[in-house]
Amino acid sequence: MSYTFAGHETFTVRHYWLKKGLDHAWSGKSFGDQAIIELGVGKNMVKSIRYWIKSFGLLEANETQSKIAELIFSDKKGMDPYLEDVGSIWLLHYFLVSNEKASIYSLMFNHFRKQKVEFEADQALQFLKDRCRSEGVNYNENSLRRDIGVFLNNYTLSPKPKSIEDEFSGLLYELNLIERSYKYGSTQYYRIETKERKNIPAEIILCCILMKLEGSSISFHELLNGLNHVGSVFAISSDSLHQKIEEITSKYHKEVVYSDDGGIQVLQFRKELDPLTILKKYYGN
Repeated sequence: MSYTFAGHETFTVRHYWLKKGLDHAWSGKSFGDQAIIELGVGKNMVKSIRYWIKSFGLLEANETQSKIAELIFSDKKGMDPYLEDVGSIWLLHYFLVSNEKASIYSLMFNHFRKQKVEFEADQALQFLKDRCRSEGVNYNENSLRRDIGVFLNNYTLSPKPKSIEDEFSGLLYELNLIERSYKYGSTQYYRIETKERKNIPAEIILCCILMKLEGSSISFHELLNGLNHVGSVFAISSDSLHQKIEEITSKYHKEVVYSDDGGIQVLQFRKELDPLTILKKYYGN
């Protein structure tokens, strides 16, 4: 077991960075000193852009994710290069968590939020330290603190933004996955609550299921609670996931069947479905 912390240079992922970084990489250019001029940002930001496109699994990713990156971001055939569709943001969140290159995202959504719905930064720090110790992983406490700060800032808007750009440049806050709940003295508390998540498109749920699927069927329990499965990653309620599955089976009734036999609920795939094809249909291609 190994975990990776830090690397983001304390920058949250900006709304336009993923496309900017991918265009740079796809043109065959490196992220060395010359990238400072070509990307028009400072040296630390260059490192951060490279870090984020790798952490989202968009660079040096598996074949499916690489093709999805092109489908979304490519200048020639990109379906949502400027990330105007919230479905794209949900998909990127799924990549960030399930890719596990930035370990805090998988640990927080798959594990910590199930232990503590409401928490403050020091409790998250203690969880990460305990997790590292139990797995025999060396860690730097300052790196963990910085990771927690960036993690929280990725999903929440700052109450006192330094600039208009800082206020609206974040990528993941519109998902409302993490909320500022209350402040006790100088300590801010947050919540990652299991919710209905109405704005997750059923096709995005299906795409994520397919990318994680092994075999031709999967239990509802695994979808809801399994490591890096949609229920864990999206913090979606059981009832809401049921509704999304109903939408999926309605749209793809020839390919997908949901059965409940004696309380054993299973999603079955009669035909092989390609995540890329699902996304092309979703984006209207």
